[in-house]
Amino acid sequence: MKRKLNLSKKIHRTIQQPITFEGIGVHSGAMTKVTLHPSSDGIYFRKSGENAGVCVAASLDNVTDTVHGTTLGSSNVSFAVVEHLLAALYSLEIDGVEVILEGDELPIMDGSALPLVKILDGTRIVEKQSEQVHDDIVIKYPLNYEHKGSFLAVFPSPEFTISYFISYKDYPKLTQMKTMVMSPECFVREIAPARTFAFLEWVEPLQKQGLIKGGSLENSLVYSKNGFLNSSPLRFADELVRHKILDFLGDISLLGRKIIGHFVILCGGHTAHIEFFKKLKKEFIDGD
Repeated sequence: MKRKLNLSKKIHRTIQQPITFEGIGVHSGAMTKVTLHPSSDGIYFRKSGENAGVCVAASLDNVTDTVHGTTLGSSNVSFAVVEHLLAALYSLEIDGVEVILEGDELPIMDGSALPLVKILDGTRIVEKQSEQVHDDIVIKYPLNYEHKGSFLAVFPSPEFTISYFISYKDYPKLTQMKTMVMSPECFVREIAPARTFAFLEWVEPLQKQGLIKGGSLENSLVYSKNGFLNSSPLRFADELVRHKILDFLGDISLLGRKIIGHFVILCGGHTAHIEFFKKLKKEFIDGD
């Protein structure tokens, strides 16, 4: 990666030409195709085919589900597991893309955002002056939120920083914490490669719900009481908490603004993320 952190607040960044990739949906088990097109109107999603006229912006207002991934929707269309792509776009400071999806779910790829980073890195990024680009939101006082065992807070800080802590009652060895000062370079090197994970006892209940039909040891880390089932080595000793940061970045992108502050998350998840960001939006964005 050769991109540098762009500090200008009035630069609109999009891809120069369309990009297409495909893969299996982790929940549906179906092959899906995604085409990214240049856009000057922010990040939004459309379906191919008969529902192509329905446009769904990447916004908190359009979140319809946060169970086992973040889903956007409107009318009779939905776009599931959008968080990895959104994290990559947000962290690489690409703020204009039209996402055309053939199917209902974005492909899981290898369970991380690294394949998406490589795809985006292979295209030219176009920068233009734009009056539609909002200024960064600078956190000037603390804000916190609690949700069913999760605690999230943001504090004033000169940099966009994330401290994430995970802990699982039955797996004390997997207690992990990571603090990162985020930048495009940090994301590519330290966060994008981290893969999604599950515990073995989750598998059967999720399958009974009709989920993880496309899940495998090729696109998910699976942990049992005897350790990881995957034959491939961990990419990081603390890969699990890094993946939680990846999910957090995808969810925070739905604010549509860059945030300058220090986020602290204890045992978070998509539902807690989204509810906290709704509170943050009301506090720091809606009134500005």
